[in-house]
Amino acid sequence: MKTEKHKQVQTTTGVDGWFNRQVQKFENARFGWMTIYITMQSCLGSIACMYILQNKASDVMLASCAAITMACNAIFIAQGPGKWCLLSFYTSIIINSAFILINF
Repeated sequence: MKTEKHKQVQTTTGVDGWFNRQVQKFENARFGWMTIYITMQSCLGSIACMYILQNKASDVMLASCAAITMACNAIFIAQGPGKWCLLSFYTSIIINSAFILINF
């Protein structure tokens, strides 16, 4: 009696597959990507804060913009898991871009 074990090949497509590939690329050169991502999202966050202050918008908007940017930096500096780093980075980019568009 011959038994064979079949390997199940998992292929992920869509957003989940794309995100997992991004995490893998991030982990392969973590410190290089961290410097780029920290610089990029910090600059975008400061631009968003500038527009919020320039338009005399809500203090809640200013505080949330600064908090999101600082939280993302903290996760990077604390060397959090790759998924956390990228998720916080993308969240920071999306929310700060929305603040810029609202206050432009």
